[in-house]
Amino acid sequence: MNLIAAVRVLREKALQKVFVRSTIYMALMLCLFAFLVSVVTFHFQAGKIREDVEERAFHVAGFVASVVGPDLVRQNVDRLGQLMNQLASKNPIKFARVYSVEGKVIASDEDSSRRVSRRMIDVDVLRSILQGTQITRENDARVEQIQPVFFDGEVIGAVSVVISKDRLQELRFDVILQFGLLILAMCILFLPMVAYLMYRSTHGISRLTQMSNEAAQGFLDPNIPTDTPGEVGELQTAVRTMVTNWSKTIQSVEYLANMDSVTGLPNRLKFENTATQLVEFNPKATGGLLLVDLDRFKAINDTFGHAVGDKLLKLVGERIVTTVTEFCPGKTRSKPLIARFSGDEFTILLPGLNDREVLSELAELILARMSRPFKIDSHSLRTRASIGVAVYPDDGKTESELLQCADLALHRAKLNGRDQMVMFNQSIRDEAQERDRIENSLRMAEENGELEVYYQPKIDMVSGRWVGAEALLRWTHPELGRVSPVKFIPIAEECGLIGPIGEFVLRRSLAQMKELIDEGHDLTVAVNVAPVQLRSPYFTDRTLGILGESGYPLHRLELEITESGVMESPVNIEQQISPIRDEGVRFAIDDFGTGYSSLSNLATMPFDTLKIDRSFVMSMAESEDRRIIVQLILMMAKQLRMQTVAEGIETETQLAALKEWGASYGQGFLWSTPVPFAEFAAKVREQASENALAAKSEPSAA
Repeated sequence: MNLIAAVRVLREKALQKVFVRSTIYMALMLCLFAFLVSVVTFHFQAGKIREDVEERAFHVAGFVASVVGPDLVRQNVDRLGQLMNQLASKNPIKFARVYSVEGKVIASDEDSSRRVSRRMIDVDVLRSILQGTQITRENDARVEQIQPVFFDGEVIGAVSVVISKDRLQELRFDVILQFGLLILAMCILFLPMVAYLMYRSTHGISRLTQMSNEAAQGFLDPNIPTDTPGEVGELQTAVRTMVTNWSKTIQSVEYLANMDSVTGLPNRLKFENTATQLVEFNPKATGGLLLVDLDRFKAINDTFGHAVGDKLLKLVGERIVTTVTEFCPGKTRSKPLIARFSGDEFTILLPGLNDREVLSELAELILARMSRPFKIDSHSLRTRASIGVAVYPDDGKTESELLQCADLALHRAKLNGRDQMVMFNQSIRDEAQERDRIENSLRMAEENGELEVYYQPKIDMVSGRWVGAEALLRWTHPELGRVSPVKFIPIAEECGLIGPIGEFVLRRSLAQMKELIDEGHDLTVAVNVAPVQLRSPYFTDRTLGILGESGYPLHRLELEITESGVMESPVNIEQQISPIRDEGVRFAIDDFGTGYSSLSNLATMPFDTLKIDRSFVMSMAESEDRRIIVQLILMMAKQLRMQTVAEGIETETQLAALKEWGASYGQGFLWSTPVPFAEFAAKVREQASENALAAKSEPSAA
């Protein structure tokens, strides 16, 4: 069976060759041609032999009929038998017979007499005698000629002469022999020549076929020979040029698919494929991953343009490559993989290097070198970076898990103030999971009625009367419990929920405070506006729409913006808030003293109130510097004709000092923690009743 299979495979491979198939086809055509020539020759010669035999049979029968008449009349049987034997002995005559007028055999050669009974009457002989005509009978082996015998003008009998067709059999054998010799001669002499000529003419096609099959499997060889003359050679040249162009095109496509055109480094696709092979396909592999993100790269891009930004990215990539190349010899199992992962993010995969201390050392070195200026055209640009570090397989066993851990560490580095590295640990993962849970729950919080507005009273520092409140958002989740704003507000800003939440707080606080104002209470409300809300081009229109729908007296509303938010884009902030301020709404700078605001901006921007950050107020007793800063802020606000609100007042000492220094209003636990609206309204009504009783008692006392 193995031999049969081997023969079958060899035959199939041989038949795949063009020259082999062409040679076989040519041999078959030659054999067919030789066969046709032999058949035509045979039929031509056989026809001549058949005519010759028939003519000879006619003449011999005629001769016999002319000489047997007298003996037939005299019934000289012996003489007639001798004559018939003499005739039958001559080749190619097989038999000779003499018939009576009744159609019976009178005399015949000895062989014929043994074969045919003398009593039998031959119908054809009898018809020849009666009609006086000759009759010819023929089959594949012989020709028989029957002629009547005339004597004195009357038919007295008939003769029959049978001549053999052995010459036809000999001719058939000769033709077959000639055909075989011709085929043999072609196989020995002509066929090898045909095979050689076919090979010389078609071997280039075989090479083209082989190359095409290899190309279909992804192997492109532009070095195909072009040694075949004629059209096949031209086809080889054309295919060679086409394959060369294909190869260049594929190389270009592969480069574009796997390399970053700006930095010349591997791109995200190349990194993910290579990292998957290094991390996932080798369970025993170890190593580390650094995820580097440039801080505030967008500001450089916006300020100097994308061309400068691209050049900066290229220089950053080169600096990272140089740093890693100098640091890593002998520390990694294979060459580090450095890639531009996304816009301003770079990944550094270090196979075999999972020592956290060494990875921290490399990250700190990269941060130090990133702090150096970059010379681009006439600019000297500075940028910083944040780095998240993770190791495998401890932090992640797959490329995606490892990258997620590094990204979480990078996110922590940015939250911690940027320009630093953070090594991934379990607490970061736990916080990320908690963050995801908070984000998912926060998306349904308003719909589920979990959000509530609390109010912290704002106190007139001179009279001690409650003149208003700051609206503060509180969230109570059925499973998470009371979630601190410090946790969920930054998450809401990052995931895009701060806009709807801010509008919810504004609507709810305006509606609730309007109830108290409608009762005749002289109150104002302050609502915080997140910097993210101010970046929306629809902030002004949506805010004005909410204010118009509320029916709330706008001169009793104050919107608070943090100092850092104001400093992000002072011009944009002014354009956003001016139309709202024109409607009577007041604006305050919240957490003043923490955002490094410019005094020139402060003097020109449309703000009415400064809110001193609680950190300054609460540390006045312990820090002389903080006490001086608070005094300077109050003095500056007075010169700018701005009101002030001191946050975080918890003691009578703090109250006395701030009152002495000229603070307009105060907030803090000294009076009340943030409370629900029902409790706040009850306190307002209670205070209003007390004030009314006091006002009535004064005239009575007088």
